Amino acid sequence: MPYSAQTGRVGKGKRMLVYDPDPAINERIRRAVRYGQTRWAEIWLSLIAVAVGLVLVAPTNTFGNESFRVIASVISEWKAGALCLFFGSARLLALWVNGRRGRETSFIRTLGCLGGFVFWLAIALGFLLTAPPITTGVAVYTILALAELHASGRAASDMAAEDTFGFRARRRQNGAGSSRSSSAA
Repeated sequence: MPYSAQTGRVGKGKRMLVYDPDPAINERIRRAVRYGQTRWAEIWLSLIAVAVGLVLVAPTNTFGNESFRVIASVISEWKAGALCLFFGSARLLALWVNGRRGRETSFIRTLGCLGGFVFWLAIALGFLLTAPPITTGVAVYTILALAELHASGRAASDMAAEDTFGFRARRRQNGAGSSRSSSAA
């Protein structure tokens, strides 16, 4: 079972989360977590997905635009909108739970970011494949994809810091106190 974060006293009655019983590892994790560093980026990207989903499920013919020709050949406008709404809302829920309860949803956040990366990149490629002319959609959706990729790195760092899969706990149980054990000698 992975080690769960606990609260410990630090100086003059202040409390700080203790992620790991080893003080050196705990300090490294504490610095790595930096609560909120990309959470706002993830929130905005999720809100963009929800907004795009609302536009796509609305009774307009967004995919009737020539720029969406390639995308429309792969998925219907309504299905794309429903997927945007579902995954954008699921990510917002995961971020809310993550902010209220600690870092238990970093895995969901990471999957959401990677899914967003694939989604925005697919749209950018769809716009690119309808060129010429190259539209601003190529630039905007590519930047959204890169933002998701960056956010996935931070979410994955949070996963590592909270030992989501219990790798550090298992290593500690097996007697290896550090990743730089006797194999480095």
